[in-house]
Amino acid sequence: MRLMKYWFLEDSFNMMKRMGMRDMMNLCELLVMKTFKKGSEIHQQFEEDHLIYFIKKGHVKIGKKEGDEFTMKYVLGKGNIFGESKITSGEDDEPYSAIAMSECIICFIEVDRMEELMLQYPKLHNSILKLAGFKFKKIERRLDDIIYKDADTRIKDFLFDFVKENGTSDNEWRAAKNIFSHSDIAKLTSTSRQTVNNVISSLRKDGEITYDRKEIRVFAELLKDGD
Repeated sequence: MRLMKYWFLEDSFNMMKRMGMRDMMNLCELLVMKTFKKGSEIHQQFEEDHLIYFIKKGHVKIGKKEGDEFTMKYVLGKGNIFGESKITSGEDDEPYSAIAMSECIICFIEVDRMEELMLQYPKLHNSILKLAGFKFKKIERRLDDIIYKDADTRIKDFLFDFVKENGTSDNEWRAAKNIFSHSDIAKLTSTSRQTVNNVISSLRKDGEITYDRKEIRVFAELLKDGD
């Protein structure tokens, strides 16, 4: 089991390779690894578990619950962390719920124990801070998009970025498993479901994407800008 955790850490978190195998194995000894089915709640909103979570496989939506309603704030995939605010800012996370959007493999550890390890292993400390920094840059970019880009562009960029980051190339196309409903995309881009429908239909008509419930495919040439 420890070797399996090590493999997941090395495969999913490139920056942790700087720790060296011995230090990573010591970390793996303390991590708990668990598989969550699609729709499972990984972290309950008012749960005071004080854990930091590492996503090894799958996607997790982070947000807040109000009754039966779930307000999605952002989505995290393989190689990301959550629950780290106590470590990075010294403050507890705001109440949040984390739900698996697909089958997920998650490793987690108590925040207090992680803080002890970060003092013991400076390279681990740097890796955690960088992972948190990358996550917040993505969130900040999404906020900038809402302010500076029109609705159609936000939706198109969201789809293209998701496929570019999570997809695999197949000849002229790059494809990723579709984990979003049109309502999910609307919430994440601060648009309406009807606008999402219209943009996807237009992109299909122009031959830029193929889109169904299982898969999103984007013409690879359109993803080269910004490489």
